[in-house]
Amino acid sequence: MHNEFGGDADNVIQGRDIYGGVHFHQVRGPRGGRCQVPPAPEHYTDNERPLAELDAWLAHAESRDGPKVVILRGPPGCGTTTLAGYWVHQHEADYPDGHFFVRLGTGPDEAEQERPALAELLLAAGRHPDEIPASLEGRAALWRSWSTGKRIALVIDDALTAGQVRALLPGAGASAVLVTEAGRVESLRAWASATTVDIAPMADDAAHLLLGRLVGADRLATDPGAVAELIDLCAGSTVALCVVASLLTEFPDRPVARLARRLARQERTLQELSRDEDLSVTVVFDAAYRRLSPLAQRCYQALGVHPGSGDVSAAAVAVALGADQDDVDDALHDLLRARLVQETEDERYLISGLIRRHAMAKAEQDGTALRQHLLAYYWARALAADGLLMPNRGWRQRIWPELTVAEDGGEEEARAWLEAERINLRGAVDLAYELGELSRACQLCLALWPLHEQGKYAHDMAATNRIGVRAATELGDWPAAAVLAMQQGFAYRELGDPQRAVELFETALGHAERAGSVEAQASAVESHGLVRLDQGLLPAATDLLRRNLALAERLAVPRRLALARLHLAKVEPPEVALALLERARAELAAEPYNLVKVDLWRGKKLLAAGRQAEAAELLAGAAATASTGKWHAERAQLCEALADLALARGEPEVARSYLRDALDIYRLREFTHRGRAVQARLDELG
Repeated sequence: MHNEFGGDADNVIQGRDIYGGVHFHQVRGPRGGRCQVPPAPEHYTDNERPLAELDAWLAHAESRDGPKVVILRGPPGCGTTTLAGYWVHQHEADYPDGHFFVRLGTGPDEAEQERPALAELLLAAGRHPDEIPASLEGRAALWRSWSTGKRIALVIDDALTAGQVRALLPGAGASAVLVTEAGRVESLRAWASATTVDIAPMADDAAHLLLGRLVGADRLATDPGAVAELIDLCAGSTVALCVVASLLTEFPDRPVARLARRLARQERTLQELSRDEDLSVTVVFDAAYRRLSPLAQRCYQALGVHPGSGDVSAAAVAVALGADQDDVDDALHDLLRARLVQETEDERYLISGLIRRHAMAKAEQDGTALRQHLLAYYWARALAADGLLMPNRGWRQRIWPELTVAEDGGEEEARAWLEAERINLRGAVDLAYELGELSRACQLCLALWPLHEQGKYAHDMAATNRIGVRAATELGDWPAAAVLAMQQGFAYRELGDPQRAVELFETALGHAERAGSVEAQASAVESHGLVRLDQGLLPAATDLLRRNLALAERLAVPRRLALARLHLAKVEPPEVALALLERARAELAAEPYNLVKVDLWRGKKLLAAGRQAEAAELLAGAAATASTGKWHAERAQLCEALADLALARGEPEVARSYLRDALDIYRLREFTHRGRAVQARLDELG
């Protein structure tokens, strides 16, 4: 006789004689194969790479010391929870003792969710409520005891801290734990065998595939352009793509372009993508926002209303908030951990797409004040940089003599700052006009001349000065209107549109005459003459540039005289030109950028005079200086001049090499019309 029981049952009793009823009051617990993990969506798409990383770390784990842990990290709405659930369902047979799921980032106090989460796990494991201890430590110990030696898969969703996860870890055995990160859990590595898997936003081709599975490929084929716009707007967010699919499915007879137009309206985007609380972009982003510290929330708002679409420095955010920069650095790193921003380089952060629109909405109450603080920061720094890079230009002092600027740092630092902030500074001009800060809009445009002219950012120069001329005209500030119209004209000169440039220089001359500014009139005449030279209209160019020199002599400003001589030398014969250039060089000795221009033309005129050896030495030195200064247009022009020298020496291969160098620079820097001219020369050389 053997007292044994074989099989599977909830309760077993053994007795010889039983009189009366037998009553069981134990709550029935689930048996093996229990599964709490939500099922994966039918149309699950993409994520082959992170799934492979999960397989490599978790599959076939045989650790006896403890569970293996994966931290899943990604921006809000990217599908980390879905990925974790999908992997568990794909590997159900590997974990026969149960598949468990707990969510921590919910409830009135998200920071104390371990105790109820452990209660859920113990109940799912079959423990009677009366057996579950009250304390966190007791529950954690009971959970470890039950799970030791078992093979379970546990998904811990929205974990805020490593301590939360540590309390929920199963006991020793070959279990798998998948943690979706909502806070700082990286230090979990100190307690468990853990790795991190990053989930990137969905790629465009995968997004197209997902939409096709959800709404049908035929529907997408009706308007590929509108579909591309929708995919671009969703920026790889799986929740946004699912909302778009639901909207397309809800109205099957409506053109796809109609939805694309509605969502393109910035003020409606989040509203349209958040109609259903169960499938809402705003709900997802709001959950991430609530978990941020108060300062991180303010940083998020500042990034949302920041002008321009470029990356933002921690210094700009600190000034906008009036906060300590070290504290702001910490808060921005919190945003980085939450995947609400990207770090492009040290202490620079980028926010874009739907997340930026959400941040902008969160800043609605304080948005105007934040914008004003950001504008003040960019305005002050840009004016300081202008003063360091072109202290002798003088227009700011003459137009706004009362304006004082603190100039900190050196030229290299100023130039690097302008380059780093170029996109944001263009946005700052737009913001100044939008806020009615018209004088600041004009001053910013003037201050950006060193950046735009030396870097040859012609599109930026055209766009910003268009706003500047409008602002100056509304103010009735005719000296400013004249100078900014000239700057706009130079942009079109660089863009290869001489007719538009001439129109703007004539407009500038009218503004200068209205202002009674002989200096502005001279600059407008000079600019007009340079465009006529570009067009090959030498008689007209010579007349205008001689007139400019006469006006400069009337004004008797040494720097203006030097520049007038430089420009007139371009149209004069070598013997006259070289004398003009020698006088210009003496006056511009403290300006390396303009010295390169002078030496470029000295080299050209020496070559025209047959003095090849002198030309070669001069052009080589100027080319080295231009390369050091990163003056790209001048570098390319010097390559062209050196090509002319090589041809004069009978060295066509050397000439081709220089022309190819010039072409590379023009193409890289998008000097399209200049590149075409060089390509034509190369074609002629064969």
